[in-house]
Amino acid sequence: MYARASMGRVACLLAVASAAAALVACDVVVSSLDVKGRATDQWTKTYQVAPTGEIEIANVSGGIDVTGGTGSQVEIIAERTARGITDEDAKKLLGQVQVVVDSTPDRLRLEMKAPAGESNHLEVKYHVKAPSGVSVRLRTTNGEISVMQLTGGVNAEVTNGTVRGRELGGAVEATTTNGTVRLDMTAVAPGGIKAETVNGAVELTIPSGAKADVDANCVNGRIAVDGMKLDGPEATRRHVGGRLNGGGPKIALETTNGGIRIAAK
Repeated sequence: MYARASMGRVACLLAVASAAAALVACDVVVSSLDVKGRATDQWTKTYQVAPTGEIEIANVSGGIDVTGGTGSQVEIIAERTARGITDEDAKKLLGQVQVVVDSTPDRLRLEMKAPAGESNHLEVKYHVKAPSGVSVRLRTTNGEISVMQLTGGVNAEVTNGTVRGRELGGAVEATTTNGTVRLDMTAVAPGGIKAETVNGAVELTIPSGAKADVDANCVNGRIAVDGMKLDGPEATRRHVGGRLNGGGPKIALETTNGGIRIAAK
């Protein structure tokens, strides 16, 4: 009888444990699937910065686009989206987001910070108009970076997303892990051009008369050079190097899974 009673208690405890485990598992699923609430707003600011100053934007989820223009003002529109279980939860989260600004006459730095553990529920898309001579340092984890009509230096880094540059005249360093790098240059500046990706293509367009030392490498893909002649070792499918128009600043292009295209305009 004692053995039967013990077995009964064990069975009961196992049943309770199983029910508790199922309940915990159910809670995890609900919390991950029921994030259907949504709240949005716009954060708009204007700052003064020197025509050759620096702008830095650190982001986690969301794209960044910067367009150069005249004057000394930096106009920023940040479209913010928060998600929660309900719309009210999302609105509450949006109200807790902090905007960290470091502004001096020569430098402007922006970063949005969510409460601990909530960054995955926040997306910020930046739209920036700035003096064309500024240098920019842009970071995001998930999103696209787009920069156009700047003569200052560009440093852009993405984990999951594309880097696009148009009408750029300064030194450029553009990197992504999962995405393409596309650069259309008006000049090859003394600081050169560096473009890297792991899973994606690299596409570079430069003036036909630009002087540069080119070094392009890919692992799984091909390299194409259109409209220009490089003086150097014989090119292979996966490596092209040489001097363009007598040589000059370095152009370094690299991808693992993807092709590389260098074209003259």
